[in-house]
Amino acid sequence: MAEKESILKMAIIAGAAHAMKYKTQNPNANESEVLRHVNSEIRSILRNIDTEI
Repeated sequence: MAEKESILKMAIIAGAAHAMKYKTQNPNANESEVLRHVNSEIRSILRNIDTEI
């Protein structure tokens, strides 16, 4: 159970980091656009969690 919680925490942090990066690169993007972008990239974000550690 602890391992699943750890993976979930990493996924949340990775998604938030990706959102911040997108917002920095696109300062005029609103919250909806940022979330839409993160959702469209979620598979890539999750796939890269292990490789970025």
